[in-house]
Amino acid sequence: MHFPVIINGLDYLHSSVSSLAGEPEGRALKYAVLHLQFAAETLFKARLELHDPAQVWLNPAKFDARKHRLGEFSSVNPKGALERLRDVVEIKNPIAPDDAALKALVDLRNRLTHFGATDTAVAVEARAIPVLDLLLTFIDEELLPHDDSDAAADAWELMETIRPLVGQIRGLVDRRLGPLGENLGPASGHTLRCLSCGHFAALVTPGNGGVRPVACLLCGKAYDDVAEVVDAYGVGSFYSAITEGGEPPAYECAECSTAQACVVPTQTADVPDGQVLLCLMGAHPLGGICDSCQRAADLDLADMCSDCLDIRYAKF
Repeated sequence: MHFPVIINGLDYLHSSVSSLAGEPEGRALKYAVLHLQFAAETLFKARLELHDPAQVWLNPAKFDARKHRLGEFSSVNPKGALERLRDVVEIKNPIAPDDAALKALVDLRNRLTHFGATDTAVAVEARAIPVLDLLLTFIDEELLPHDDSDAAADAWELMETIRPLVGQIRGLVDRRLGPLGENLGPASGHTLRCLSCGHFAALVTPGNGGVRPVACLLCGKAYDDVAEVVDAYGVGSFYSAITEGGEPPAYECAECSTAQACVVPTQTADVPDGQVLLCLMGAHPLGGICDSCQRAADLDLADMCSDCLDIRYAKF
């Protein structure tokens, strides 16, 4: 049995979101709360360990590498861990050590653990959902990007099994997508269906100035560059397109200055049941494919882009 600290935390999280998905009740809700609290505490300490293993100890000055490996030490409590993440690690978006949602979850966990509890499913979810929301953001922004441990690849893979479950937790969907309506509404023409959680919440961000081109505002699934998005959303393959006459996975955009394939035929929130040609660089739809240069464009006369029309008129 081998559970590095980050894997241990994500495993608790996987158990919690599995219990919350669908229409949980009774036993599932109990373990959702218990394992969510374990996940939060473990993942906060995982981030401390990435910075300095001694910071996980209640008294960092007494750090001993051998005892640390064996787990023979007293560790900092969750409030202390958050204080150190803020003051020592100086993470970009610190969580308040006295966060009300975390405290409410701990109180409920204590009642479940020591005394038992009677409550409604709605009330239990109301305590769990804000912490899950907070924890997913912490993982995507503060934990996984800084993980260079031997367990990093396994952590990313495990997180990918969690994201589809996130889309099945109705309370979290309402919490995250409700306030995002103002952002997603005007952007519905360049909002894709997330391939992980299944919701129309994957926002295409124009430009490539260090910003991830597509990121899901619900489950956090993101792509590092346009080529990765094309690989995920593109139809068919270059091999089949060349050898079998199939549909290419992506097209170049006549409106962009780059020669990179950046246009994919895909569903958007505006066209959920069809397909549009969407430029991932400019985050805008295009009219069709130019008969002459085979680039995606807002077509003019004769199904040709403006560049090809200019070339043709120049010959006369």
